Amino acid sequence: MKEISESWREPVTMTPIGVIRTPFNTREETPKDGKVLPEAEGELIVDEKYLEAMADMAVGKQYQILFVFNRSVGYKQTVALRGTGPMTGLFSTHAPSRPNPIGVSVITVTAIDGSRLRFTGVDMMDGTPVLDIKSWT
Repeated sequence: MKEISESWREPVTMTPIGVIRTPFNTREETPKDGKVLPEAEGELIVDEKYLEAMADMAVGKQYQILFVFNRSVGYKQTVALRGTGPMTGLFSTHAPSRPNPIGVSVITVTAIDGSRLRFTGVDMMDGTPVLDIKSWT
């Protein structure tokens, strides 16, 4: 293989594009998966400067939300699967405490009002910063 430079180790800076609002304020009350409480709704408030980027988003469609686990501190390389199961390598889980605390969830949009998206598939805490939105279906 060709040698690569060590520049991949340099810090990366990202700026959130929005914030998640949910009824969940603690890690303990937040569902570990968006299917746990399918009736729970959240709201993604996108910075209005990205309104044009939302032009073709539609109610009923699914999207991947990339976000920051902004309340996580530190990490372990093995964790209990789903919090109570067998010890598992961190990268085989969705555990929030990670070397780079980035989360990803699939949501279903239920309403769009300007730069606000209502959605189901909530498994994020209130105040979670959003890094990106990607089409899923």
